Amino acid sequence: MIDFDRDTALTQKLLAALDARAKASLHNIANQNLPGFKRHEVRFEEQLQQQMEKGAPVGDVKIEVTRDDSGSPGMNNVSLVEEAALLDKTKLLHEFATRRMGSYFGTLNKAIFGR
Repeated sequence: MIDFDRDTALTQKLLAALDARAKASLHNIANQNLPGFKRHEVRFEEQLQQQMEKGAPVGDVKIEVTRDDSGSPGMNNVSLVEEAALLDKTKLLHEFATRRMGSYFGTLNKAIFGR
């Protein structure tokens, strides 16, 4: 049996993390030519795994935006190719999550209204 409340909470949290990841990537791309700029990245999967190992509610997972300080202090560490690939991956995951959520609510609609 599927735990719909937990499943819905996970999908909602995933969509929020994907939104934050897309915004961070777009921010990075906008600043790709700024000397000394360090890219931002979103950490979600690690926190999700830790919460699930603890058995804690999925809704307690924190979406963390961090700064990647790799590279020389005065150098920009944004790679346009990597950011574009990350945006494509984010888009695919977003499409998957929205379809999954739509399917869930479509099933509920059928159960309630019989159509």
